[in-house]
Amino acid sequence: MKTKNNIYNRVMRSQLCIMHYALCIGMMLASCAKDDDRTPNVEAATCPSAIEMQIPADMKKLIYTDNTGADVLPLIVGETVQLGYTLEPDDATFDNVVWSTSDATVASVAEGMVEAISEKGLGYSIVTVSPTGMFAGSGVVSALKVKVVSRLQQASDITLSADVTEVYEGEQVAISYAIEPESTTYRTLEWSSSDPSVATVDSKGVVTGVSTGGTAVRKTVTITGRAMDGSGVSTSIDITIMRKVQPQDITLDQTYSADNGYAFALNEQGVSLSYTTVPAESTKSLIEWSTSDASIATVEGGYVKFVGFGNVTITANCPETGKSSSIKLNIPCGLLRETFHNQSHYSVYNAKQSGNGTSSSHEWHDGYITITTYTQNATNQRADIKWWDTPATLHAGNYPIIAIKLDDVKDLYKSEGVTARNLNFDVVGKSESGADFKALGGGNNKYSGDLKCSDGSHVFIYDLATVAFGTGGIAPTNESITFNTFQLKYADIKTINHQITYNLYWFQTFKTVDDVKKYVTEVDGLTYEVIK
Repeated sequence: MKTKNNIYNRVMRSQLCIMHYALCIGMMLASCAKDDDRTPNVEAATCPSAIEMQIPADMKKLIYTDNTGADVLPLIVGETVQLGYTLEPDDATFDNVVWSTSDATVASVAEGMVEAISEKGLGYSIVTVSPTGMFAGSGVVSALKVKVVSRLQQASDITLSADVTEVYEGEQVAISYAIEPESTTYRTLEWSSSDPSVATVDSKGVVTGVSTGGTAVRKTVTITGRAMDGSGVSTSIDITIMRKVQPQDITLDQTYSADNGYAFALNEQGVSLSYTTVPAESTKSLIEWSTSDASIATVEGGYVKFVGFGNVTITANCPETGKSSSIKLNIPCGLLRETFHNQSHYSVYNAKQSGNGTSSSHEWHDGYITITTYTQNATNQRADIKWWDTPATLHAGNYPIIAIKLDDVKDLYKSEGVTARNLNFDVVGKSESGADFKALGGGNNKYSGDLKCSDGSHVFIYDLATVAFGTGGIAPTNESITFNTFQLKYADIKTINHQITYNLYWFQTFKTVDDVKKYVTEVDGLTYEVIK
C-alpha cells in the first residue's frame, strides 16, 4: 500500500505540474495572437524558479534559529508585521503569490500582513509564500516560523564565549552566546565593537580582524552583545587581533638532537620543539615544517609526533627568505621510558583490579604515581602495574636492561607486619621471526638486580641477557619482541589486613646496569646500596 501511495503522489505531482504549465501556455495563447488569428504568436512562458520572503529590517534582527534549524520570528499577541517577497527570475511571466499559515488560531496572514492572534498567548505557526499554481513539492516556496507569546519576557543575563580569542588580520571568529532565562522573548543580540578599525562584528556575532594599526603586533578590542528588549542587559568579551609577521630566520634548539646522543622512547608520543626566530615576534603559523620520514615521525606547528622507530630529520623553513633549520631525532627500537611528567599521557599505571569489596587506584604526581592496593584475601594485599600503551617493544641487542623504581612494601610497611611480597613479570609477546615469549623470569622475584636508594625506594632490574622467559628462553639480540601484554604483578603482600599505598617513580630500559646506576645518581640525585 505504501508503494502504491508513493506512486499515486508522484503521479498527482506530475499532473499538477503539467496543469500549471498548461495554464501558463493557455493564457499566453489567449493574449498573444497576430492579425492572422489562425497563426497565434506563442511566446514561451517563464515560470518562477525561486521565491524569497522579505522581512522588515527592524524585525529581521529579531529572528533566531531554533534547535530544529528553523528561522523563528517572535511576536507578541496583537503585534503585526508586513512581509514581502522577491521572485526569480526577475522576468517571470506570472508574479502572483499565495500566502498561507499552518495555524490560523496562532497567526493569520493576508497579502503578507501577519498578525499574532493566539488566544492562549503562545504557540507556533508556519507562514509560507509561494507562486500561484506551483505544486507543494516544487520547492518554490519560502517559509518563516512565527512564535507567538502573550507578553514580553526580558533577558536577565547574557554569557559570551569563543573557540579562540586571538585571530589574525583578515580572519574571523564566531562569538557564541546564551541568554537567560530560556523563556526570554528576543533570542538575538545587538553587537558592537569598541574599535571597528581593529575588528568589526556583524549581526550574527561574527568578528573579523581588520588591522592592528601601524607597527603594533597585536591589539585587543572589546566585543559587546546587548539584549534587544530594552532591559539594558549586556556583556562583553575581548578579542585580540594579531598582525602576521613573516619569519626571516629560524634556529631549532638542539637539546634533544640525536647528534648530541639523545634518544626518545616511542611511548612518549612526541615532543614540542623549541626554537627562536628573527624577528622574535614572527608569526609561528607562517613557519613551514617537514619531516624526512613520515613513517617515523610527523610534524605540525613544531610538534613532532612519533609513529615508528628510527632516525628522522625535522626541518623548519621560512617561506619568504628560504632560510631553514633542522634537527635529527632518534626513536630507537627497544627504548621504553615512563617518568610521569606528562599528566595527559603516561603509559604505566595500576591494573585497576578489585576484590573483597575494595579496588586498586592510582593518583598522578609530577614525577611519580601513588598506587592503592586492593584486598587479595584476608591477609594479603595486591596492586599490579600495567603497561597500557601497548604494544611495548623490547630489543635485547639495543636495550637489554629493564629497570623499575618503586617502593618495596617489605620496607615501607615492615612496622605493620609486612614480611613478603611477590614481583612477577607477566608478559606475552612475539619476536619478529614469530617466536612466542611469555613470563619474564618464569616465576616470582626473578629480577637480576636490586638497588636500595637513599630515599627508601628500590630499583628492580631484569637483565635480558641472564633472565630467561618462561616461554621462549633468553631473548634474541638480533630482533625485537613486541608485547601486547606487559604487566608487573605486585601481589601476595602479607601479612596485612587493610589497603596500603606505594609510589611508582619510573619504568625504563637501559643499555647497561651502569647506565641505571648513573641515572639514579645523576638524574634522581640519590645514592644507592646494592642488595642483589
